[in-house]
Amino acid sequence: MEGSGCGLFVSTWIRDALFALVLVSVAWAIRSSLPSDLWKRSQPLTLRATVDVVVEDRWILPHTVDDRPLAKPPLINWLSAPLVEAFGFSPWSHRVVPALAAWLTCLFTLQLARMFHTNDAVVLSAALLWVGTWLGFKSLLLVRPDPLLVLAGTSGLWAVVARLRGVRWSSGVLAGAIGLGLLAKGLAVLPLIGLAGAAPRMARIPRADWPSPPWWIIGVAAVPYLVWVLATEVIRPGFPAEVLFGEEIIGRMSGTGIEAAGRSPWQVVLGIWKLPVHFVLRTLPLSVFALLAIRKMGRNDLAVLLVWFVVLHLVVFGFSASRRADWMMPAVPAMAVLAACRWCCHWRAPLGTSLAICAFVLSVVGWNEARFGKRWIRPLESFAQQARSRILDRPAPVLMVGNDRNHLMGLLGLSGVDHHEPTSKAVLEEWLDGEVPPGEGFWVVAGDRLAFGTQPPQMPSAGMDSWNLLEGPVDWIFSVEAGDVEYMWPGALRLGWAQRRQ
Repeated sequence: MEGSGCGLFVSTWIRDALFALVLVSVAWAIRSSLPSDLWKRSQPLTLRATVDVVVEDRWILPHTVDDRPLAKPPLINWLSAPLVEAFGFSPWSHRVVPALAAWLTCLFTLQLARMFHTNDAVVLSAALLWVGTWLGFKSLLLVRPDPLLVLAGTSGLWAVVARLRGVRWSSGVLAGAIGLGLLAKGLAVLPLIGLAGAAPRMARIPRADWPSPPWWIIGVAAVPYLVWVLATEVIRPGFPAEVLFGEEIIGRMSGTGIEAAGRSPWQVVLGIWKLPVHFVLRTLPLSVFALLAIRKMGRNDLAVLLVWFVVLHLVVFGFSASRRADWMMPAVPAMAVLAACRWCCHWRAPLGTSLAICAFVLSVVGWNEARFGKRWIRPLESFAQQARSRILDRPAPVLMVGNDRNHLMGLLGLSGVDHHEPTSKAVLEEWLDGEVPPGEGFWVVAGDRLAFGTQPPQMPSAGMDSWNLLEGPVDWIFSVEAGDVEYMWPGALRLGWAQRRQ
């Protein structure tokens, strides 16, 4: 790469950027045609935190469900907040940042493949194999910090290889990648940091050819993250120790945290084997190609760094009690490059075959999403759009009751407590005293969960036998019915208008 001209170097970046744009746009179109998955994988938490940044202007510690602070660094919320504020609280506005991260990830995947192979067909196959896996496709539009972490891992891996090859500005990219990963998901960027420090030894490069140690790069990259941690301590004393370190790290490894689901440390250790098995199954057929590619590697092949990157992810996240395969998303682009440049390159038509594999996998994933997608998603998002329009026409406080921990409140542009469980008369009085002056009106968004206001004037909670604080009954303007109550769906939703007594 160093020996090529500057014009060719820039040209490959431009061509790869265009190909990545087309590929990610096609994936966006396919995903948008399928049932929405904004209710899954803790996406409502991220969405609600972004809304909290916009509505409450809480940038350091945005709040989520039940008005609790977000347990992850809020970079995804910082980047999404201006877009959501400009374009509204619609599902697609929250997906813009993940889509941009996916585009850049695809670009760096292509450029990483060019480090190991010069054939354009093989290079483009790497991107197709990445998108054409369950984990790769899921990472494109996930409203979570994961797309940013995938971008950090892929760009950082490119920078590590580029530093070994003497590319000048690779150190700056590595610092940016580590900083991005830290602000996206904290210490989940450890595999990249470990690879950056040990890459020359892993690749068996003579010590005389080692680049300068990356410790100053890591130190510079960690500054923004450490500043944020200190800011959280100022705003909420004890938060870094109790949540960022205690809950998110020690709690996951010891079995005491929420994510541990009651597992003991011994169970965590004995269950390490589950993550690689889960990972291999979720990345078929790419995982099989990658295993075959390892046999084709030369003795001093730099592609061994791709293998180590995947292994480091398995080791780091293997000791976590919550062994979800989506934690392995940052390793998928590296595995795609390994498979394309060391195995698929021997195929007669690598590009055409990879395209066919990608199309087949996306068809299977699309069929699965269309068949098993929740039927209540479209009614919920349609209700949110209509209700938001009515509320904007007549601004007033909004009381939400009887909903579940889905993304409805975020799509309504609301922040605060969602009363999804039965509440009391005292809670209503407290909310009215704080939000609604006597004689003024307010909106009620009510679901069919057993909570106050779902079926007026029937109140399931003790002491809630009448609307004695209101001037007349609630005027229910419209409702959306969608069958029985199930996980994350309240069964039906209503928008109503009520007025507090003088």
